[in-house]
This record gives sequence, C-alpha cells and structure tokens, in this order.
Amino acid sequence: MPPPAEFTVLVRPYSGGAETADRLRASVRLLDVSTRESSPSHQRLPADTSSAANRFIDATMGGQPMIGLQVSVGATGRGTLAESLTRAQLARLCFPASAKPPGVGLESLVVDPGRLVKAHLVHGAVCLEFVFKEPDTFVVGTGTKPVVPELASFYASTGGESTWGPCLTHGFFAEVGPAGTIVEASTGFGVYIQVCANGVLGYHPELAGTGYEIQPVLATHWIRGENGRFAGPDPPVANTAEGRYFPQTGHNLSGAFLTKFLVLGGVDVLGFPITEPLAAAPGFTDQYFQHLKLRLDDATGDVTIRPIGREFMAMLVANRQAGAESPPMPTDGR
Repeated sequence: MPPPAEFTVLVRPYSGGAETADRLRASVRLLDVSTRESSPSHQRLPADTSSAANRFIDATMGGQPMIGLQVSVGATGRGTLAESLTRAQLARLCFPASAKPPGVGLESLVVDPGRLVKAHLVHGAVCLEFVFKEPDTFVVGTGTKPVVPELASFYASTGGESTWGPCLTHGFFAEVGPAGTIVEASTGFGVYIQVCANGVLGYHPELAGTGYEIQPVLATHWIRGENGRFAGPDPPVANTAEGRYFPQTGHNLSGAFLTKFLVLGGVDVLGFPITEPLAAAPGFTDQYFQHLKLRLDDATGDVTIRPIGREFMAMLVANRQAGAESPPMPTDGR
C-alpha cells in the first residue's frame, strides 16, 4: 500500500547531538520523486518545489531518489518554536519498506537537504531520523554502488559509466513471476542483476564458463510494458532502405541514431532496435533498443543515452507493492 499523502510527525529540537524535551508537530506530504521518465499513479513532486530538492534530484541522476517530503512545521504540540524554526530539529519519518528499491541497503539512504542520523526497520516500515533547520522539501535517496565483481569486466569493456551510467544497486536476483511480471527472487535463484542508471546488467550463474554468462537485461521491454509485464518490439515495419534494417525485430536505424549505435558498440551493447524513432518531449526524439534508450536533440543533432535504470527500479517496487509473486521455488536441487 502506498503511504498516505499527508500525515503528521513528531519533531524535536536538536542541539549538540542530542534531543531536547520540547516537541512540536510537522505536517508532511509524501510525493513521488522516483523518476522523471515514468508516470506513477501516486502524487508527483510538483514543478515548483524547492530548489534544494530539485538540485538533489539533478545531482542523483546516477542515484535513486525514493520519496519526497514536504515538511511544514507548526508549534501545535508542547513546542515553543512559534511560526518559525530557530534551531535544528530532529524529525522521525517512516514509510513502508515495500517502497524501498531492491538492492539498496538502509546504510545507503540519505536525506537532503537534511542530515540522516539513523535508519532502521520497524514492523515492516523503514524509519528515518533526520535533522533539518527549516521547513523544506526533503528527498530520501541513495548513493551509487560499485560494480559487482561478476559484471565488472563486461561493464568496463562496453564503455563503463559513459554507457551504463553509475550503478544504483548492489547485486540481487530477479525472475519472471507467474503473472508475467519481473520480480525480486530468492537469493541464489534467477538472474543476478545490477541496475545502473542507463540500463541493467545480468549474470546467469547456470551459464558460467560458456561465454554467455553476462548479458544485458532486456530492460526497455519491461519498462514499456503495461502493469510491469514484458512487452516485445513494436510491430515490424517495412525496410526504408535508409541506414540499416534489422529483420530480427523489424525496425530501421539511420542518421544520428545509427551513428551513436555504432559508436557505443552496436548490437552487443544496445541490442536490436525495438521501435522506430518516436516523438518525445518537445524538441526531442527517442528510439528504444533492447537494452538502452537513445534520445536525439532535434535542434543540435546530439544523441544521448537516457537513464532508464530508475524506471526499472520503480517498476520493481510497483510490482512488489501490487503483490506480484516470485515463481515457485525449484525442486530440481538447483
């Protein structure tokens, strides 16, 4: 279940590393800041939110903002801080553990522009205690992670951070559940994946030593699917005789998209194109590949890789919150 849109938390003045006896109440709105690419059903962070929160989101394009907090403090309890804050405050915020992305530990959480004091699990909720000095829009997020050893060689040989972006998670296992959605799996089963800002890399333990144990995940098929289910390529189109045509998926690749495709390593890195060029935000055109998404700036002709990793993580969280189940445990001794 998503957290309520508004609730009240207890706030205590904080000085010299310790709480005081005074307390007051803060009204808090929870807002989604998980990704700018997706369209979650719950409330989005408004465009006019504080510059501090926006700076944090921009600075963590390689990280994972998870939830926004609009804190409005009022002296409605026993507190003596009327109308404004005059010293640092300690707030305690809890949200359902189901909202925490997979592959992210509590030790990775940060609060900005506040300062995290402690994060811990309490009865199925993640509870954060953080210090702030004035009402603001705070963002709970995570830092980036090192590439896991199993994927490090492939990551480096295919462009590293310039291609895949920084990694957002530790490694964890994922499988396709009975309902056709991708979900977290029990440790040791499924594909061992690591989500990076621009794509998802997978290690298949059962293929170790074959040369096929490391493969990029078909991430764009998942994020383009309805209700978190896998979506295949768009329907095939005719060969336009411009650039290259890929009969494997039935789509064309030409111009600046083809140039970028070749520079990045072609099919081995991006996979096959699964759409034709698509109108995106005003002034931009997108084209999806099996592993990555490219965006063309129509004015400059520049093509960049879009950060779909956060969309992938948000989808996994949504699947979990929707009650998607892992496949039955194998019985063949795996």
